[in-house]
Amino acid sequence: MSFHYKYRYISVLSLFLICLFAPGWVWGQSRLRVYEEYIDNYSDIAVRHMNDYNIPASITLAQGLLESGAGMSDLARRSNNH
Repeated sequence: MSFHYKYRYISVLSLFLICLFAPGWVWGQSRLRVYEEYIDNYSDIAVRHMNDYNIPASITLAQGLLESGAGMSDLARRSNNH
């Protein structure tokens, strides 16, 4: 295989990998922003509950993030269940 073909192969492979992983990176960044907004919105409530019920605020927030998809799940939005 000559240098020209190797260079072309590497270029095409690099472009393919960038196109393959770029949407996931962008989606991950937008999801991170949603999670940060959720934490900003509910951290005060979680701290108050921590003081009242001795359940760590981090656990309360993590459970809410997981179960409601940061308040974006269909159930949370449709049923106003959060």
